[in-house]
Amino acid sequence: MKLLIAITMSMLLAGTLTAAAAEDSNAESEQQTPQQAKPDDSVKPKTAAPASSFTPSEKVGADSAVSFPVDI
Repeated sequence: MKLLIAITMSMLLAGTLTAAAAEDSNAESEQQTPQQAKPDDSVKPKTAAPASSFTPSEKVGADSAVSFPVDI
């Protein structure tokens, strides 16, 4: 029983330390972002043309079951 408690506590501590390390690395990357070169404001991104209207190839009722891929 004591071994189970010790293993559980070590797993919780390891998870906490991993989360703290991830937060530290995120904070460092956020600090580096403002120092990077800013893009030129005079260059405007191109806007995409609106898509043509979508016509579905088959009709599916609101109460019908639809299968989804599992590997996504």
